[in-house]
Amino acid sequence: MTNPSEKAPTLPADGTFASSKVRHVRRGGTIIGRIFDRTCETLVVLGLVISLLATILQVVARYVFNSPVTWSEELSRFVFIWSVFLGAGVMVRYGGHVSVDSLIAVFPRWLQRGGWLLSIFVVAATCVTLVVFGWQVVYTIGSLSPAMRMPLRLFYASVPVGALLVLINLIRGQSGSFRERLRDGAVIIAASGLAFWIFVAGGIEAPAWDPGTVVGVGVIALILLGAPVAFCIAFCAILGFWVSGATPLVAVPHQMMNGVDSFILLAVPFFLLAGQFMNEGGITERLIALATNLVGHITGGLAHVNILASFLIGGLSGSAAGDAAGLTKVLVPEMERRGYHKEFSCAVTANAAVIDNLIPPAATMMIYGAVAAVSVPRIFLAGIVPGMVLTLGLMVAAQIMSIRRGYKGLEHRATGREMVQSLKGAGWAIPMPFMILGGMRAGVVTPTEAAGVAVVYAFLVGVFVYKQLKMRDLPKLLLQAGMETCMVMLILGASQPFGWVLTAEQIPQQAAEFVTSLSSNPLVVLMLLNVFLLIVGLPLEANPAIIILVPILGPIIQTIGVDPVHFAIIVILNLMLGSVTPPVGILVFVTSTIAGASPGKVFRECVPFLVAGIIVLLIVTYVPALSLFLPNLLMGVSAK
Repeated sequence: MTNPSEKAPTLPADGTFASSKVRHVRRGGTIIGRIFDRTCETLVVLGLVISLLATILQVVARYVFNSPVTWSEELSRFVFIWSVFLGAGVMVRYGGHVSVDSLIAVFPRWLQRGGWLLSIFVVAATCVTLVVFGWQVVYTIGSLSPAMRMPLRLFYASVPVGALLVLINLIRGQSGSFRERLRDGAVIIAASGLAFWIFVAGGIEAPAWDPGTVVGVGVIALILLGAPVAFCIAFCAILGFWVSGATPLVAVPHQMMNGVDSFILLAVPFFLLAGQFMNEGGITERLIALATNLVGHITGGLAHVNILASFLIGGLSGSAAGDAAGLTKVLVPEMERRGYHKEFSCAVTANAAVIDNLIPPAATMMIYGAVAAVSVPRIFLAGIVPGMVLTLGLMVAAQIMSIRRGYKGLEHRATGREMVQSLKGAGWAIPMPFMILGGMRAGVVTPTEAAGVAVVYAFLVGVFVYKQLKMRDLPKLLLQAGMETCMVMLILGASQPFGWVLTAEQIPQQAAEFVTSLSSNPLVVLMLLNVFLLIVGLPLEANPAIIILVPILGPIIQTIGVDPVHFAIIVILNLMLGSVTPPVGILVFVTSTIAGASPGKVFRECVPFLVAGIIVLLIVTYVPALSLFLPNLLMGVSAK
C-alpha cells in the first residue's frame, strides 16, 4: 500500500507477487534498516525451509525407518504460522498485500488521498487491535502442545508480533521527501492512536448497528475503495464484534491464529515452490517443447501450443499468475515474431492460465477444500475433465480467430523421432502429477506430504538431471514462494473471525432462504449462483472470494442437493473467469505488463475466449458427471 502521490506502480518482470497492484521492495535507507529487513526475510524463508524438511522427515521416517515422528507435524505448523505473520510485515515493504485499486484510481487526486487515509486507518486499527488483544491471548493461554510440549502461547504470539511488524514497516515504508515521510508517519501514528482510543480504551460507545450488515456492506465497500483485502476482512470482523458486544475483541487474534493453523494448508507454499523449481529448472521449457511438437503445425499453431502448454504446466505448478508470467516471457515474443498480434498473444496466454486452477495440484483447490471442509483429493480429481473441456473450448476459439486472421502454423511438422525426443525430454515431468495424485489416492501420503515430495522431486530434477536450477537462485525462489503464501494465508486467517460473525448472525442461513425463496429448482438456483459468482469475480480475485463466499454459499447447495465437490469446480471456474475480465483481471495485467501491451486492447481480445469459457462453465454446471466421474471412479461415491 502506497501513498497516492507516488508514481504508478508496476509489476515486477517475473510476475512474482500476483496481486492487482504489486510494487518493488523498498529497502531501508540505513544499515540498521537493511539488516532489519534482511533478518525478517530470512526468518520467513527459514520457516518455509524448516516446515518442508519436517514434512519430508515424516515421510522418510514412516516408510524408510518404519518409525513415524510424532513432533514433525507440530513443528511444521509452528514455523509455518510464524512465517505467515512475519511475512505480513515483510509484504508491507514489498507492497504485496492484495488490493483492488481499479475503482479508486479513476477518482480525483484528493479523493485518492482520502482513500489512502481510510486504508491507513483500516490497517492501523486492525494491527492495534491484534497487538493489544493478541498479547492478552498470549498471557492467558497456559496449556502445552501435545507432541512437543511447547507452550501454546508461543503459537499465539505470532499474531501480535506480526501485527507490530506491519505497523513498524508501514511507518518506515513511506516514500518522498523527509517532510512528506514525516507527515505520513504522523498520520499513521495518529490513526493507530485513534484506533486504540476507540477499540481498546472504549472512547466511543459502540453504535446499535446490525453486525451482519456492518461486516457484509463494510467489507465490500472497503475492498472497492482500495484497502488491502486481508485487513478489510479483519477490520470488518473487529467492527462486527464491537457493535454486537456479545464477544470480546480478544477473540479476533485467537481466531486468526486458528485460521492459519492447519497442516493441510502447508501444501500451498510447497506446491508454489515446486512450480518455482520447475520454471527455473528446465521442466517448463521441455513441456512447452512437447506441446509445440504436438500441435504447433496446425493453423494458429503457437496459440494452441500456448493453451496446451498451460494445461501441462498448470497440472504441476498450480500457480496461474506464475505460469502466465512464464509463458508470456517465452511464447509471446515468438508469437509476435511470427505475425500474431501482441494483444492477441497476451489474451491467449491469460485465458490459458485459467486452466491452471482446474488441474491439480492448484493452490485454489486446496484453499477451497480447507475452507469448505471438502476432500482435497476429490477436488483434485474433479477438476481434470473440466480442465480438459476448457482446454478444448479455448483451442476452438483460438482456431476460429486464427483462421479469420490468417495465423498460420509452424512450417515444420514434428517427425516421429522428434516427437519421441520431446517425450523423452519431458519424461521427468510427466510422472509428477501421477505421483502426487497416486500417492494421495493410495493413502501413502497426505496432500501436504505429497506437496513436499513434489518440491524435492522438482529440485532434484532441476539440479541433477536438467542442471538448470542453480543453488544461488534458491534464496530468491524461497522468498517468492513465502511471500505468495503469506498473501493468501493472511486473508484466510482474517476470514476466520469474519466467518464467526457471519455464523453468529446466521447470514449463511438467511442467504440460503433468500435464494431458495426465488426458486426451489436446482437448475435455476445454479444459474443464479453462476451469475452472482461471475459478478463477484470481476473485482475480487479467486482466493479471497472463495474465503469470503464459500461459508455463505455452503448452506444453499446443501438445500438444493448439489454435490459439494461438483460445486467446488463451478465456483473455481466462475471466479477464474474473473481473472481475465475487467476491472481487476490479474492475468491480463500480468501478461500485458510483461509483454508491454495495452491492457485495454488485451481485454478486448479476451472476448471470444470468455465466450468459450462461459459455454464450458454452463456445460460443467449442468453435466455433473464431468466433475464427479473421476473422483467417484477412483475414490468411490461419497455422501453429499
